[in-house]
Amino acid sequence: MWTLSAFVAAVAAALRDPTHAVWSEDEVVDHLRSALGDWSRAMPRRLAAVLPAEAGRREYDLTALDGLIEVTDVWYPYDAADTARAPIRPAWSVPRDGVLRIETGEASRESANASLRVFYAAAHTIEGLDGAVATTLDAQGKEMVVLVASAHAAMQAAQSSIGTVTVTGWTPKQYAEWAILRLEAYRRALEDVYRRAAGGDARVVWG
Repeated sequence: MWTLSAFVAAVAAALRDPTHAVWSEDEVVDHLRSALGDWSRAMPRRLAAVLPAEAGRREYDLTALDGLIEVTDVWYPYDAADTARAPIRPAWSVPRDGVLRIETGEASRESANASLRVFYAAAHTIEGLDGAVATTLDAQGKEMVVLVASAHAAMQAAQSSIGTVTVTGWTPKQYAEWAILRLEAYRRALEDVYRRAAGGDARVVWG
């Protein structure tokens, strides 16, 4: 399992700056955080959680769902033991951050023993980054995060080194061109992922 230190080393290696002569470790971490956010928005984790419901209650707190990006589906009422029952999908909304609202009147009259099953997209994590205890990226995700983080770092160097002599000997233009090539590679990879998903090759697994 890759931890934050492994990601930092991988980005530094991609930048040919293993001793952090150009980019400090803190700068690399910042670029990793940004890249992780990019990948999470493009290819989030697909998770599900079961929440206890209350008769007559319409609004439910979702702040316990770590890394929540958006709610994608709701089943209510939900009984995990009743596998033969087709999912009931009530009308719902997210009126404000971290709050799910059940809109249908019928749903609010369910028994106190009913549950909600909430499907949602969640951000990925890297062990050691911002308190995360696990890395959730697969092999492709790791590669893409390193790719984008190194591109962001190179673009930063291109902007900050204008009119100066760099330690690596690269010119600002070379940094910018290298960054653009890596971002284009990332875009092509995303297009391939989306194309496979549209063709039915991707498998969405709900946790």
